[in-house]
Amino acid sequence: MDLQVFNIQGKPVRTIKVPDEIYGVDMNTAVLHTVVKAYRANRRQGTHATKTKAMVSGGGKKPFKQKGTGGARQGSTRNPHMPGGGENFGPQPRDYRLGVNKKVRQLGLKIALSDKIRHGKLIVVEDFGLAKCSTKHITGVMAAFKAAKAMFSDERKDDFLYKSARNIYGAGAVTPAEINAENVLRYENLILSETALNAIAQRLGGATK
Repeated sequence: MDLQVFNIQGKPVRTIKVPDEIYGVDMNTAVLHTVVKAYRANRRQGTHATKTKAMVSGGGKKPFKQKGTGGARQGSTRNPHMPGGGENFGPQPRDYRLGVNKKVRQLGLKIALSDKIRHGKLIVVEDFGLAKCSTKHITGVMAAFKAAKAMFSDERKDDFLYKSARNIYGAGAVTPAEINAENVLRYENLILSETALNAIAQRLGGATK
């Protein structure tokens, strides 16, 4: 498969070949659903909690005498149906993590990348040309490609790209090692540098030419 490489002004400069086994994979919604659900579930902290009757302080004394009040008998003010009482069947801390094996995660990423290419939403640039943090520079790149929402990726030692994109609504930046099916699908456009494209290909067992 051939991909066009652009400069940051949006002008095409050359064409490169990318492996079909990574960027030409057919859509499989079942795999994507499994992988994306796992990524989202694994981000949940699971620290939610409510106090049960046993956890609420007080309630050792009988609220009022057993008979003669005309009301229902009560043994504790901390019962769930009493004001200030414990929560019955409320949420408790739990682990939401879902296990997905490596091959399925990689297949999910290949499907997501292939889908971006089919819809013309994966853009490869020579280099972002960032010598310092510059939000204006990244908004200029987005404007050049008419990308209202985009995720950027580049193989860099500094954090200039991340800091330049983080203040832009609808934009984000990750390293090639952090790219997964969930964050690819989260953004409408995916803008990669050539170094990021090569890093992803090496990670998934392919090579660009």
